Amino acid sequence: MRVLIYKRTHKHDPDERGIFGIQDCMGQIRNWNYDAVIGIGGKSAWKGHTDIKYKINWVGLEPKVIGSTKRGNIIAFAHFELYEEKGKDIKKYYPNLFDYMYVGGSRKRFDMSSELPESVFEEVKEILDSIKDSPASESYDIESNEELEDFNPLKCTGCIEGEKIEVTIQSI
Repeated sequence: MRVLIYKRTHKHDPDERGIFGIQDCMGQIRNWNYDAVIGIGGKSAWKGHTDIKYKINWVGLEPKVIGSTKRGNIIAFAHFELYEEKGKDIKKYYPNLFDYMYVGGSRKRFDMSSELPESVFEEVKEILDSIKDSPASESYDIESNEELEDFNPLKCTGCIEGEKIEVTIQSI
């Protein structure tokens, strides 16, 4: 299983309907080949969004493309949970993931590494297993941009733009 783990700087992408890309966050990275996404709060969140810092913000399994923007696909998930500021504290509940993503000078914005340390791998698996029985994104049955009510993605200015990015994959 390929898992995208990324640090979020703001809420609302994905939104409460489970649409990843509704504000065009993470652009072309949404097009990558992954089976799950874990959004975690970064240490430099936008003003008014600091309550997501160091928390599991959202988790999605089994992505499905439901539309697109100029920068990337719009994604819904067969299993989805949105926690935002109510998510578990990573430092407390997933200390190995916390160290991997934040400690020791780590400047990672995201990770899809094939070389996750075993302790991090086990925590990631635990996070994903926790939502296996969760329902699909509310928007999962949408087939195109036209079906997205009030769809007008705002370009996310806090995300990766035009950078060359290398990625490696790990199986679970």
